[in-house]
Amino acid sequence: MSRPRPRWERCVMHRDGATPPFLAEWFSSPSRRVLLIGGAGFDPRSTVVAKLLSERSKASLSTLLLREHRPLSPTGLMQGAEENIKFFKDKLTDLDIRDVQIFSPNDMALTGGRQVAEIARGIQWEDYTDVVIDCSALSRGIVFPLVKSVLDHPHSPRNLHLLVIDQASLDDGIIAEPAERATTMHGFKGRLGLESSQQAAVLWLPQLVTGQQATLAKIFSGLEPKPHDICPILPFPSQDLRKPEKLITEFRNELESTWQVDPRNVIFASEANPLDLYRSILRIDDERGEVFRETGGSLVVLSPIGSKLLSLGALMASIERDFPVVYVEALTYKFTPGLEVQSFSDKKLVHLWLKGEAYENTH
Repeated sequence: MSRPRPRWERCVMHRDGATPPFLAEWFSSPSRRVLLIGGAGFDPRSTVVAKLLSERSKASLSTLLLREHRPLSPTGLMQGAEENIKFFKDKLTDLDIRDVQIFSPNDMALTGGRQVAEIARGIQWEDYTDVVIDCSALSRGIVFPLVKSVLDHPHSPRNLHLLVIDQASLDDGIIAEPAERATTMHGFKGRLGLESSQQAAVLWLPQLVTGQQATLAKIFSGLEPKPHDICPILPFPSQDLRKPEKLITEFRNELESTWQVDPRNVIFASEANPLDLYRSILRIDDERGEVFRETGGSLVVLSPIGSKLLSLGALMASIERDFPVVYVEALTYKFTPGLEVQSFSDKKLVHLWLKGEAYENTH
């Protein structure tokens, strides 16, 4: 039996400077009611989208900011968050800030994903014509369950837009200090651990990222059942043309010894185009489904830990095929001051239109 056409086979995406003009035109009518959801943290990208919409849009704009709290956040990052929040309060009139405890203060259990899903369930989505989720300054443990909760809601908004500032160098400069062990992301357990998938051939797709050997080691050791095959994801093309070569060198021990990766199994995905990774993951799943149909099936496990933009391709694939997503949440972050958005230009902003009028009356 053939699969239906991919959900986002013809996904509308704007990049290379096309996003701001599109947003200005799309939100040029006061009849549009927009809810912007973004992060209220230290990330210097936090304020860019809010500033753009408030200045170039004529639509009615409400803003919901999610402030992620972690137990070990250093003072410098807290101060950065306060400065960004001050900007929001000065710039925006209809503003709501919600605190999200990533870990329970009592037992350090992960609670952030569940909290944001509850927040999403409590929003009156029918009050808005468009919902814009700015992923630039939100962690994956928040973005993934948030987007899934919005799409799954029985009264989900007519139009759902994802925005992200494509600045891989800044993503690389924000270093996560990982928690003790890996876990499945809230809402993304998929078939992992189910009795029906015990005989499935598990394929793990880890995203290779500089300095994240410890994180990927925790994920690999925590995977049950153990993967039968591993296909690491490398960013190519990328802004740094030598990045794939550097990553292969950095992860040589894992690739050759620990994971025993066949060089032919490496996945190259464009760092600037999440749809490239999305389509590659679906194609691999289709091919493995045919191969392992008679022997227990195939189970694809994703671990997106790299650039924000590339991880959105994994998000779309995991939502469409119910793939499990295994990651290690960050206890805190290390951020080098000076890695600001000074180089930000219109070309850096990427727009993904996941649901809405662009897809109506199409076949």
